Amino acid sequence: MAANVVDHLRRVEIFSGLSDEELLQVAAICKVRRVGASQVVFNEGDDGEELYILHEGCVRVSLNTRAPEGGMTPSTINMLYSGQSFGEMVLLGGATRSATVTAVDPCVLLVLRERDFAALCERNPRIGYRVMRNMASDLSYKLRSSNLLLRGNIRWQQGELGRK
Repeated sequence: MAANVVDHLRRVEIFSGLSDEELLQVAAICKVRRVGASQVVFNEGDDGEELYILHEGCVRVSLNTRAPEGGMTPSTINMLYSGQSFGEMVLLGGATRSATVTAVDPCVLLVLRERDFAALCERNPRIGYRVMRNMASDLSYKLRSSNLLLRGNIRWQQGELGRK
């Protein structure tokens, strides 16, 4: 199983640049969690202490937004597939979950607890440096994408996009 997990971790963006030996150390602290289709992995606002890596399957990332009639409704902001990770912000300070993640298909998740990762980084700071650098790059990309969506939504709400 460890070799299979290392092969999978090698394709995960936040682990880019780690050697096979370092990936083996990460694999050693990962747990496997199976999630059924339509099962919620975690809800927006939940406390969290785990990063998840999709080994198999697909998940929907959604935010609760206000519907026109005033109630709250989930709005999909992203779909994630095998090799992608979610819940990364827990490694940056244990914040509450910023979105709800729900399995679309039956999923196999690799689970990395923040305290296990922190202990690994104490033993091998290079792993922590590479992962944090990769996460910063990924979160920067996500922030830029969100800003573009938000800017477009504001312009749409202000009627700028429908004018000729």
